[in-house]
Amino acid sequence: MSVTKKEIAEYVGVSRSAVSLVLNNTPSSTISEKTRQKILQAAKELGYVGPEITPKLCFVLHGRDPDDPRYMYDLKIIERAASRHNFSLLFMNIQADSSGREKLAKALQNKEADGYIVTGDLDDAAIDLILDAKVPYLFYGGIPREGTNSVAMDHEKGAYDAVNYLISFGHRRIAFFSGNLETPIHRKNLAGYYRALEDSGIAIDKSLIQASSGEDGYELCARMQVLDIGYTAVFCVNTVIQFGALQWFKEQGIAVPSQISLIGYGFSELVKLSKPPLTAVYVPPANRELAVTRLIEMIRSKKQGPEITYLNEMKIHKGGTVAKSIG
Repeated sequence: MSVTKKEIAEYVGVSRSAVSLVLNNTPSSTISEKTRQKILQAAKELGYVGPEITPKLCFVLHGRDPDDPRYMYDLKIIERAASRHNFSLLFMNIQADSSGREKLAKALQNKEADGYIVTGDLDDAAIDLILDAKVPYLFYGGIPREGTNSVAMDHEKGAYDAVNYLISFGHRRIAFFSGNLETPIHRKNLAGYYRALEDSGIAIDKSLIQASSGEDGYELCARMQVLDIGYTAVFCVNTVIQFGALQWFKEQGIAVPSQISLIGYGFSELVKLSKPPLTAVYVPPANRELAVTRLIEMIRSKKQGPEITYLNEMKIHKGGTVAKSIG
């Protein structure tokens, strides 16, 4: 015999209407989070069989490779945070083309999730599609557009802190390795790089600023060698570029960090898998989880902003790729 909502209510000691509001995931419900968790746990323990009671969030990765280690790190953080709130997490990889937008539009129309966390290489077409759907959403991690619900990293501060860390080890010839400098995030990184050097009285040498549209740290190191540009340390705008640079130094017999220091911005599985582990400046997971709590609040209250939040608390994963300058 299946368990009823009345039996769940009696088990928890609440009204039947409270059980219905929670199991139906009613957005306007005023049930406290503590009571909500008790009801959901009781339903699970008693073996309640009914409509799907687990609400869903959807993590949408736009215009990026689904195996990109930077976004897989965020996916794990968001999945863990969603689970703590008794939400399940769907994953959707959307290419930045008409077929990708059609796929996303269909998911939004079918209400496949209660709310959407959207990240990656976002363009105006993708942003407008989400806004027009009138669903609870949060743009995450990039450069936010005004008038949207967004949680973004302070990319300028991340670069500033990373370069200052290198300066504290005596480095003054610090290269800047980036992806396409037309990308807004990388321009913020560059601004942080400039500001750190200027605050320490270090002259800016633009020959040290190198960009690769393919975000290829290996290529950038080779280019610096061909151009005979000297440096003792490198700030990389992400750990993918940093990892590629490390491989080039290893192949050339250049010891990291005793001969060249490397620091990256952001965190991915590459940080720990690398040998030596990468030194990186990053926003800690507890802060990144704000995206989940913000979105769930919007789902339950039906308040959709707009509001932009910047995450500017940075930590340093010391790793093993930074040491005192010998130059």
